[in-house]
Amino acid sequence: MSSFESQRPLPKPRILLIDDHTLFRTGMRMIVESFPGVGDVQEAGSVMLAREHEGLVVHVILLDIHMPGINGLDGLGVLRSLFRQAKIIFVSASVSGDAIVDAAQRGADGFLPKSASANDIFNAISTVLSGGTCFPELAGLGSERNPNTPCTPALSARQMQVLALVAQGKPNKVIARELSLSENTVRVHVSAMFMHLGVNSRTAAVLAAQQAGLITVK
Repeated sequence: MSSFESQRPLPKPRILLIDDHTLFRTGMRMIVESFPGVGDVQEAGSVMLAREHEGLVVHVILLDIHMPGINGLDGLGVLRSLFRQAKIIFVSASVSGDAIVDAAQRGADGFLPKSASANDIFNAISTVLSGGTCFPELAGLGSERNPNTPCTPALSARQMQVLALVAQGKPNKVIARELSLSENTVRVHVSAMFMHLGVNSRTAAVLAAQQAGLITVK
């Protein structure tokens, strides 16, 4: 058995959907669960109901801005305290420049219009898991870029280091030691890498990275 297949299964990114419309959450859940590399998907009908998931490790939150009670913008701080390592992407039917700028200034990691395609949603999740931000509309404001251009995910410098060591067949414990990281941090980076490359295994990740020209395996 190769060193790739001998590794224990990696925890996949957990996604939390927060929206007061059940039908929208159901549709979004179906889309997100279809993405390769995604793990558990949880739901909440409001910021306060999201407290029921406190204690879970959540990697990405898709948060509706306009909700009764505490809206998404005001609830951002609450969610940051409940899910400290989560990346938060605002989702809204409004794509006005003011709303997007406000979301960015409040410290969100990304913004998606509710009209976003499945590919846009996948790219946004991949981007924030890779340590980037995703404000495609904001990027187009005041420039010649098409404001509807989806953000393009990219592996962070650290994830490129992890990828290179994965390609050498090194297990997470060794990678953690060589990069002075915890094993859990390495697992999160590998999961984000899987999301970016659209794969579910270390072997497939190395092959996809080779095909994309990210690494050269001798």
